[in-house]
Amino acid sequence: MPHRNLHIIVIVLLSFSAVFGQTQIAVVDFEALGVSNNDARALTNRLMIEMHRTNKFKVLEREMLDKIIEEQKFQLSGCNSDQCLVELGQIANVQQIVGGSISKVGDLYSITARLISVETGEVITSGLYDYDGKISALMKTGMASIAAQLASIPAPNNQENRIINKIQLQNIATSEPLASEKEPRSLEQKKPSVSSPPNSVTDINGNVYKTIRIGNQVWMAENLKVTNFRNGDEISAGHSNQQWKNLTTGACSIYDNEKNNVNKYGRLYNWYAVNDNRKIAPEGWHIPTDDEWKELEMTLGMSQSEAHKKGYRGTNEGGKLAGNYDLWRSGKLSSNSDFGNSGISAVPGGFRDYDDGPFGMLSYYGYFWSATENESSTAWGRVLAYNYLDVKRDGFNKRCGFSVRCVRD
Repeated sequence: MPHRNLHIIVIVLLSFSAVFGQTQIAVVDFEALGVSNNDARALTNRLMIEMHRTNKFKVLEREMLDKIIEEQKFQLSGCNSDQCLVELGQIANVQQIVGGSISKVGDLYSITARLISVETGEVITSGLYDYDGKISALMKTGMASIAAQLASIPAPNNQENRIINKIQLQNIATSEPLASEKEPRSLEQKKPSVSSPPNSVTDINGNVYKTIRIGNQVWMAENLKVTNFRNGDEISAGHSNQQWKNLTTGACSIYDNEKNNVNKYGRLYNWYAVNDNRKIAPEGWHIPTDDEWKELEMTLGMSQSEAHKKGYRGTNEGGKLAGNYDLWRSGKLSSNSDFGNSGISAVPGGFRDYDDGPFGMLSYYGYFWSATENESSTAWGRVLAYNYLDVKRDGFNKRCGFSVRCVRD
């Protein structure tokens, strides 16, 4: 029997996306032909992001699709025919579904994808992208091209993208949003409704973090970056995808292994690092428990009954927690009038998946650990999403790489 609550959530997501003119879709892992399953999965993750960026689609989260597949005992292996994809789309209660393949012949990579109507079973549109070179280039150009073809919009101009990205980086450094992304309101006029203590906190590596007092708690206002435990031992790092997915000890990583991401988003830690007796929090600080996250949420206005629920809860607390406007993709959260007024300045640092170890959802989602175990293989965490105003509470596999905030003892 399927879980009733899960299907209610899916139906609510479908209704939400319809209100804002977006089509609810699911994206199925590409069939790997001559390439590794890890590469195919990583490219699928990138396509999900690029489909979001078209602003035409609301993409069902991977973890939600995985839950549906698991609960329905749906056999995903070999499911690349139109009929099989339609059946999965019906189970997931989405309007359209994307399937495809990535193949390699010699040095030529070829991506094929098709967008299928779940109602009629017909192929709405298809995409094709060929590339002669290294597979890594497909992450930067190929998936954006496929998404544009499926969305029936002009393909991105790579040179223009490079110029825009350079401007964005310059503006991030000065904390000024691009003129095209500024809201009519002034973000600078949004004063925190809470007071910030005069002192900051420094970790064992010398990283200095701003802090913010909210109610009876004092939180870090930046994501943790530390590379050593409190006793000086190094936190294991530099793991390949294959190594990452098999870890049961503390480890950290940098999103896409790009060092520039550390300053903006901090590092990603598995839960074993969070729970390690050597402690990753600075002296006098600790990783917040699930109850301490609830206290923060209730201080910001969430009801007690909502705080104890699982899934997306609350009203606008996600907007209050989010900060650093330029780092969020356009969406309901980043255009919320309460954006960033708590001073926590949560950023969308994405995650590292526990299954095969790929990175995903940078600039769209912020995932944060709590110190509280849920089940033997999972622990409680929080998610902020660019297109939601509320905050998700759920149990996540301990091997996931999430961002970490600390709270003062």
